[in-house]
Amino acid sequence: MQVPAVTTHLMWSIAGVLAVIDLAFVTVLSLRVRPPWPPRLAPVLLAVGALSFAALFTWAFRSYWDSCYAAALPTAMKALAPLLGAVLGALGWVFWWLARRPGRGAVPLFLLLGAAESIPGHLNAIYRFDLLERCPLIQGISPASALVFGLVEFGFYWSVVLTASNVVARLLD
Repeated sequence: MQVPAVTTHLMWSIAGVLAVIDLAFVTVLSLRVRPPWPPRLAPVLLAVGALSFAALFTWAFRSYWDSCYAAALPTAMKALAPLLGAVLGALGWVFWWLARRPGRGAVPLFLLLGAAESIPGHLNAIYRFDLLERCPLIQGISPASALVFGLVEFGFYWSVVLTASNVVARLLD
């Protein structure tokens, strides 16, 4: 199956749409996820983050391995996708611990830390593994568009994780 190439323009366009969605999430979550925090929010966030990112990475690597990742990544990465995702998702607990310190806007800071989590991985993919040159799906897109897309993409993922975690934690308490 021929996969159409993603262009820099498309990356910027999708990033713009995701940025608007992220801003809506920040606004709504800032109103809904407030002190007093549900007592079980942190452990639920740890579990939901780890499971969500493990599932996301597993799906992405299985779905796009042949059309993208195989061109640049070692084969072992495909098998390690669930573990890598779980570890990155578990960082949500650290982000929440940092974000909810007094005097800070917990939700915006949490989502900003989650979004920033994408930068090391995307820089590694772009510059160490030459993903933008080797992967036919995204070949030739600008590094800036890939990095900005990654920021808003992970901001979206963490918004969904925080939403689900807040609902589950409130149901458990």
